[in-house]
Amino acid sequence: MMDGSEPVGVYHVLAAVDGNEERAANQIDALRGLPGRDELEVTVLYVHEEIDVPADEAGRSIIEAVNEEIGELQGVPDAVYDVADELRALDVPTDVAELTGEPVEEILSAAADAEADAVLVAGRKRSPVGKAVFGSVTQGVVLDSDVPVIVAK
Repeated sequence: MMDGSEPVGVYHVLAAVDGNEERAANQIDALRGLPGRDELEVTVLYVHEEIDVPADEAGRSIIEAVNEEIGELQGVPDAVYDVADELRALDVPTDVAELTGEPVEEILSAAADAEADAVLVAGRKRSPVGKAVFGSVTQGVVLDSDVPVIVAK
């Protein structure tokens, strides 16, 4: 850097995208607004929720098998790839990941595994009284994250 300070390096953001196109667009806007975009690297994560129902002994193996293949069965929503494509068009190094499990746990685990500097999630639109309340996944990530959490409006 010209001022003699050390370069900051790459700033890695884990963007947890739920597939809702409006919230995904808000997340893109939030990433566009981050300072130092030249140093930004993003992992776009989609979490397939596991089927979590009580099962008798015979049904448990079927549920476990479905959970193992749930990503292939459901696919990744287009909004996830839209976020990745938009970021790549902005020359932001981006990769896409998908996991299966409980969303809050998987997001936090993926952030730790990737050594992310921040997690980006999307808030849900609420009534004026409910604006202080996020969706349950967003709230769980905000409360339990070890790194800063950016909440896109």
